Amino acid sequence: MSRRFFIKILLALGLGAYFPKLAEASRLEELHTPQDGYEPLTSVKFLRQVVTKDSRSSRMIMWQSDTQKNFLLEWRQVGEESAHFAQVERRDSIYFCELQNLKAASLYNFRIISDECATSWQNLRTAGDGTFQMIIFADSQCEHYEIWQRTADTAAKNFPDAELVLVNGDLVDNGQADYQWRAWHLAATKILSERTFAPVMGNHECYGVDWFNALPTSYLNQFELPNNDSKNFAGYFYSFDYGAAHFFILNTQFAELDKFKPKLQDAQEYFLRRDAANTNRTWKIVFMHKDIYDYALDTFNDIADRFLELFDELEIDLVFTGHLHTYRNRGKIFARKKSARGTTYILCGRAGDQKYVEPLSKIDDVTAKNLRDEPESFIVLNISATELNLLSRTVDGVILDKFTIRKDS
Repeated sequence: MSRRFFIKILLALGLGAYFPKLAEASRLEELHTPQDGYEPLTSVKFLRQVVTKDSRSSRMIMWQSDTQKNFLLEWRQVGEESAHFAQVERRDSIYFCELQNLKAASLYNFRIISDECATSWQNLRTAGDGTFQMIIFADSQCEHYEIWQRTADTAAKNFPDAELVLVNGDLVDNGQADYQWRAWHLAATKILSERTFAPVMGNHECYGVDWFNALPTSYLNQFELPNNDSKNFAGYFYSFDYGAAHFFILNTQFAELDKFKPKLQDAQEYFLRRDAANTNRTWKIVFMHKDIYDYALDTFNDIADRFLELFDELEIDLVFTGHLHTYRNRGKIFARKKSARGTTYILCGRAGDQKYVEPLSKIDDVTAKNLRDEPESFIVLNISATELNLLSRTVDGVILDKFTIRKDS
């Protein structure tokens, strides 16, 4: 019996949790299968392509290695014979390399090399200026990360053409627990290795291993994020272009961070106004973790007090939130009222195994039917220059919501 076949039997029997090294080897097998006579570079783990300010021309490649090696990143445009080599930087056990001067709407290959060892070739597709598809998750935090793995793998399998992936906060349950990040990355292996990834900071990224509030140092180490020109809040919020959209990734962790990082709101408002004024994209879309509504009181909350009027002023098209682990569609809201115009607000369902039960509310246009046992879900967003098409579905294929927003000429 081969080792590969033995691993597959163990996983089929659900025994991967008892043999974590074998389970990890199985998830990373494709990455560790090089070509051209190289030996497998098995020290490379948790490969991800992180979003940059302009995904038409650049990409941040990141991975982890528990052994210190001299890595190079080899890359080439598909169809070209010549390859290029890029230098790699290291921060603790995390390695990163930004590829620049890429051509828009083009396909590239890259791999990681060290001595006589290499990973397999990976695909990298740069953004264009028009239509694309993205997958949105929220609250992937888990006690058992095979639930997040199932959600991510289901989305990757059913929507293979999606170019961009985003998790809207609370990626892990405890932001300073290294084993949580390892489990999260391993579960996300199939969906992150060949797609652009954009993370959003949640409140659980701001907890220490003692469960008290803490600076999100592990989150900031995991992802080398676009520059926001803030000396005090690098990585806490950012923005980027992709296709016909401009995305604002905001931070709602005021309760957790004000003791350590005051004036987060002031920094974000300055950034948001300046950034919105300079974008030339058709759509303006916001992602932030905490929601704008207090379901216990059936009214807007303190997060709404900080952002709603600003979103009205800046004519934001769409806002995605998370935190409450349930899917809700509020439709358009303007001046704190349901409206035929204004910003559309979507509360994302959970991608992990932590279940909450939020009551019904008068503000919601669409609510998941089974509030007591709402399944894991994700959102697929198709974006073009003229319309947004949103599909929300569970891991079992049940459609929670489906609608289109059109942009007036």
